[in-house]
Amino acid sequence: MPAPTPLRPLNELRSLDELRSLDELRSLNERMPAERTSFVGRRTECADLRRLLGDVRLVTVTGVGGVGKTRLALRTATEARRAYPGGAWFIELAQLRDPRLLGHTVAATLGCPPRGADQLLATLTDHIASRRVLLLLDNCEHLVDACAELTDILLGACPNLHVLATSRESLRVAGETVYMVSPFPVPDGHDARRHAASDATTLFRERARSVRPDFELTEDNRAAVGEICRRLDGIPLAIELAAVKTRALPPAEILARLSADTEILRHDGRRVADRQRTLRTCVDWSFDLCTPQEQLLWTHLSVFAGGFELDAAEGICGDERFAEPLLDLIFSLVDKSVLTYEPGAERGRFLLLEMLRQYGQEKLEESGGWQAMRRRHRDWYADLAARADQEWTGPGQQSWLSRLRLDHANLQLALEYCSSAGETTDGLALARSLHRYWVADGRFAEGRFWLARTLGHTGNAPRDQVRAVHTAGWLAILQGDLPAAGRMLEHGTELVATGLDTSEAALITQLAGLDAMYADKPGAVDALEQALAQFRRDGDLNREQETLALLTLAAALSATPEATRRYHAEWVAIAELRNDHRLRSYAEWAYAIATWRTGDPERALAVARAALTSRPDHLGFALCLETLAWIETSLGECATAAVLLGAADRLWERMGTSTVALPALFRFRRRCEVRSRKALGRRSFDAAWAQGAALSSEDACARATKGSYSASPAGAAGRDPGCRLTKRERQVADLVARGLSNKEIAATLVISPRTAETHVQQILNKLGFTSRSRIAAWIADQPAGATG
Repeated sequence: MPAPTPLRPLNELRSLDELRSLDELRSLNERMPAERTSFVGRRTECADLRRLLGDVRLVTVTGVGGVGKTRLALRTATEARRAYPGGAWFIELAQLRDPRLLGHTVAATLGCPPRGADQLLATLTDHIASRRVLLLLDNCEHLVDACAELTDILLGACPNLHVLATSRESLRVAGETVYMVSPFPVPDGHDARRHAASDATTLFRERARSVRPDFELTEDNRAAVGEICRRLDGIPLAIELAAVKTRALPPAEILARLSADTEILRHDGRRVADRQRTLRTCVDWSFDLCTPQEQLLWTHLSVFAGGFELDAAEGICGDERFAEPLLDLIFSLVDKSVLTYEPGAERGRFLLLEMLRQYGQEKLEESGGWQAMRRRHRDWYADLAARADQEWTGPGQQSWLSRLRLDHANLQLALEYCSSAGETTDGLALARSLHRYWVADGRFAEGRFWLARTLGHTGNAPRDQVRAVHTAGWLAILQGDLPAAGRMLEHGTELVATGLDTSEAALITQLAGLDAMYADKPGAVDALEQALAQFRRDGDLNREQETLALLTLAAALSATPEATRRYHAEWVAIAELRNDHRLRSYAEWAYAIATWRTGDPERALAVARAALTSRPDHLGFALCLETLAWIETSLGECATAAVLLGAADRLWERMGTSTVALPALFRFRRRCEVRSRKALGRRSFDAAWAQGAALSSEDACARATKGSYSASPAGAAGRDPGCRLTKRERQVADLVARGLSNKEIAATLVISPRTAETHVQQILNKLGFTSRSRIAAWIADQPAGATG
């Protein structure tokens, strides 16, 4: 028998007759390609796509390059193929360059080559019209117009045809449903247990085992693997390219090389598509699909860190170089999966994934425009911070806090530019403008870091220096660094002595009152009264309200807590006038302390709970939890107090401080903890504290406002005292506590992943929990060998 004619790439074909004669092409494509590696995650996405295919006739799967569109679509089509008696057909288009050959490629795949070029559409529609068929058109982006035209014609002529397309850009055909595939979610930070249970980490492990069968996630490499996945934005292709390097490198070294050498992410497989051989070629493919104007905007948007909102893009990137409306270009980049749109409660945000941002930055640096864009970026965010500072006190505080949190990475980038460019005056002004944000969000150390990089420069005006010293002193006091706060006070006093006006002097006086209050020293009320009087003379309502809140607390902590009422009443009057409800939580918290100290704990409990439910910021939330614990102890609810102390301590740790560092508060904390430990016993107290530390912010708030916690083993779990786990459930619970995922539990116990998932859910139901972390806290409280 003669040797079969080898298949050649479609873009090498020289004639339509040669295309029609390729029987091998039809035989290869009349069934879905078999999977060669394990399919990880995407359960929800597969279910969504199968449901959509049952409801609509055209679904286009979009997403950034390397996100796994093809693999997801193939799995979905394979699972759904029984619903299509006429066949589910895979049509790979990445190698096809001439759009005129699209119809012929589809025809050859279906095994119905036309008798003439003018009969192509008639042949296709005749072949499909009476059949229920699924066409999977893979990689349409470079042929998007041709794919859209052919799909539109076929759907109109073939009522039983369904089309599943993958593309970095939607087809924009009537009746199309666009399904965006996101990268794998990657947990923030370095929580090894959360990383170990993520699909991104599972994918890394699976692909690493393909080149090193003995590869395991261990305590030594979990953090590095998790950080690799985070650095790569959870993009499956990038993770796979990194994982195969474990053949020669440990995860820690792969991580170390990622920043310096992205070419480490090169696939050395012999039959890997060129556009997927490296991340660089994958991104090149996307860049080449953009128009020159879209490419220019892409490079300009690389100046952002993390996400950004439309007003920032228009304010920083909008200029005369764009012949098209900027909004239209942004929409085009979203359509082409370069930008990701993330809806928000108030405003949506756009995101340029890190590998696309680095690519755009490289292009912008090559064109010589990088530094100019950095400066525009800095100027815009400095103005944003200044507006936030001016409008902070009032009904817009929550909105500003949310905005600054979302733009935190951009603010850091702006501050870093000021430092690296030697523009210390601008850096000082920006860091000082963020005073209220640093305090509210508990970012004490970070605020001090940026201020320290600019405060020592002699070029700063004395007035600006005083305001920055005031901010740095606040942060040092709240972090418990009282010696540093003393140095700031001394420095501020020296600056004021140079002849600054009374407004700047009042800031240092207020700082002195704050220091005396938290350090439990005399003179707090007197200093704050002096500052208040000056702010009133200046008509500075923001500072007046802020100082009244401090006076409310200073009086509450003093020997005469009943004096709090006057300050509190004045503060509430201003808050009502300004419709400021969020900052009210601080005054209510202080008033709760005063009420408790004057001998009315039940009333104090109600006031403190009301303060907690008024949506305080991170610092206010921790203070409310702490105070509620003190009050609960005085009411005999020591177990509840222990839970609240655990929840508060978790927040203090995140902020880099504690009540130990604040003597005025620590005296109450110490009494609360001593009494609770004595009432509960060490083991029960520690168990309740651990449960509190494991609570989410929402659960902690619910527990604080609900109260009533039993310190018994059953109560510590939050479950029915009569509930008992079976022996198998206890085994599963132990593995959950060790941080294993359902799949890892299944492998350990030699059961199916679905069975492991069922056991975990049953445990959660029995114990009355909503998260795996609470199972871990419960396990820690159980005697060895217990099953309930």
